[in-house]
Amino acid sequence: MPRFGSTSRTRLYTCHPELQRLFERIVEEFDCSIVYGVRTKEQQAVLMDAGLSKVFKSKHLKQSDGWAHAIDVAPYPIDWNNTKRFYWFAGIVEATARELGIEIRWGGDWDRDHDLDDQTFMDLVHFEIIV
Repeated sequence: MPRFGSTSRTRLYTCHPELQRLFERIVEEFDCSIVYGVRTKEQQAVLMDAGLSKVFKSKHLKQSDGWAHAIDVAPYPIDWNNTKRFYWFAGIVEATARELGIEIRWGGDWDRDHDLDDQTFMDLVHFEIIV
């Protein structure tokens, strides 16, 4: 059974408890790595300058409850060119979240209408909790 390494676990524990619960369940069945949990404003600015993020008020920043409300997770081993695997992984994450009663938004379907062709920015590793 897969499990998170220490770096992924440290990043996971900066995220909202419902995201922790979701990805603790996911990793039981699908090996994955936490790329980002909470970010600093400085990290967010660097990612925006690089074109890897589109908003400064990211849900990766610590929110008023003290947690990041977003997490970036990639299937492991990470192959950034294998987008099909990211889509498949997102389907597993969305189905598991629904099973657990956790409302999320995925960076491949920002408007949550299940039409992936109407997105202007694809962030296939991004998941955020709706609270």
